[in-house]
Amino acid sequence: MEENSGRIAADTVRESRRRSNGWNTNCETELEIENLEKAEACAYEKNRSREITLMQVVFNIPGRLREFTGNQSAVRVEVESGANLLQALQALFQEYPGLRDRVLTETGETRRHVNIFVANENVRYTGGLATSIPASAEVSIVPAISGG
Repeated sequence: MEENSGRIAADTVRESRRRSNGWNTNCETELEIENLEKAEACAYEKNRSREITLMQVVFNIPGRLREFTGNQSAVRVEVESGANLLQALQALFQEYPGLRDRVLTETGETRRHVNIFVANENVRYTGGLATSIPASAEVSIVPAISGG
């Protein structure tokens, strides 16, 4: 009998250690679970809002520059939504590095003999390399043609 009561006492002590105040903690446990679920949901929402949304930009490549894109007349690159022309060009140059020196100067400006159009608008009149790229817009690189 003493052995049985010793076990019961030990079990009671162990159980009370699991409960901080020694009382029935079913409500506290449910509250802890509910708070944990809320915290996890909040963390999920924060991570989701931090996710980067990508968009594709199509670049139309003129015949003279197609040797740098594997003879492709149009290439797609992915950039963050809300990217500007410079960011889209950097993504293009990362995929096709030979294009950079033909489109931009050493100082990073558009070459004088190259016109760039974003959705049929010449970027020289819409903000240059800071021109924002709308979703699913096409960018055309058009070398100037001169002659005499």
